[in-house]
Amino acid sequence: MKTPMKTIVIGGGIIGASIAYHLAVRGAGVTVLDGGNRGGIATPASFAWINSAPGNDRIYHELRLKAILDWHRLQQDLETGDEGHDLPINWHGSLWWEDDPSDVESGTATAAARGYPIRLIDQDTAQAQEPYLRTAPKVSALSSIEGSLSPVETALVLLDAAVANGAQVLEETVESLIVDGTNVTGVRTESGDKMADCVILAAGIATAELAAQAGVIVPMDNSPGFLMQTAVTTPLIRGVTLSPGIHVRQNADGRIVAGRDFGGGPAPDDHVAEAQMLLAGTKALFSDSDGLEVETWTLAQRPTPADGHPIIGPAEGVSGLYITVMHSGVTLAALVGRLTAEEILDTGPVDVLEPYRLSRF
Repeated sequence: MKTPMKTIVIGGGIIGASIAYHLAVRGAGVTVLDGGNRGGIATPASFAWINSAPGNDRIYHELRLKAILDWHRLQQDLETGDEGHDLPINWHGSLWWEDDPSDVESGTATAAARGYPIRLIDQDTAQAQEPYLRTAPKVSALSSIEGSLSPVETALVLLDAAVANGAQVLEETVESLIVDGTNVTGVRTESGDKMADCVILAAGIATAELAAQAGVIVPMDNSPGFLMQTAVTTPLIRGVTLSPGIHVRQNADGRIVAGRDFGGGPAPDDHVAEAQMLLAGTKALFSDSDGLEVETWTLAQRPTPADGHPIIGPAEGVSGLYITVMHSGVTLAALVGRLTAEEILDTGPVDVLEPYRLSRF
């Protein structure tokens, strides 16, 4: 009987959790080291919008489209598996508009020409999509394929499913990689050395520092992300609402999440004021929202490779080390988890990941 491959996944966020699940269901021996942050560090601060919105180049757009479809596959797999893990995802699409309608028209035309399910809609259709909007835009774009999820809850579901398939999740922090020449053989933690056939970095902004211990340079350009979250409220928002200056969605538990900058601007100086501004913007958008209150806010660094595209694959020149780091981790998590497991255990190199190797730098 073949001995299962021993793998260590560093990071308990949504990417690490997906990788751990997909490795475990394929029979690998899996240990997740979450550093005491089950659910991750960047993951809780993710807006968690599943999309391939206008603005991405064609190749990356196609990867993200595959990733959207893989969330449907993963949702089905988890619900019909032996353990029956429920993975709630809001598939009510997104509504997008700008102050200048021509921006929406051009972006929609480009995406639609690629076959992406997005279309321009009038004010009445927008109001039907989001009934609680105080004033629906006269021109907007509706993408019915897009969705959102509760990121930490989703990561925890995936970790639980990984454990149900034989993985172990430890609240231990990796102090260093164990490197023997050009081979990574395991990791060192406070409890001792843990050996593995493959170490997978899914550690967000800590990825570059860890990889450097094996002589691997991972170019990063991390940026801050700020989100406001309200207390639980009645259903107000069906899908993802992308208005000028503020993006808003509602979790399955009733909490509303709002942010205003996904392009990597500076962190706000006054966090309380920023949260209140996002609350005011949400109230301005939606009726029956006067009672909304800020429950919490998050500020975290988005783990973003230097060119904005994911880094996925084995470290060049170093065996036993596999790297996964990216912004838009929520959109990509289901696909990256599956393809990473397939590359490590099954098929070897996957063609669609070739543009996202570290060697491009």
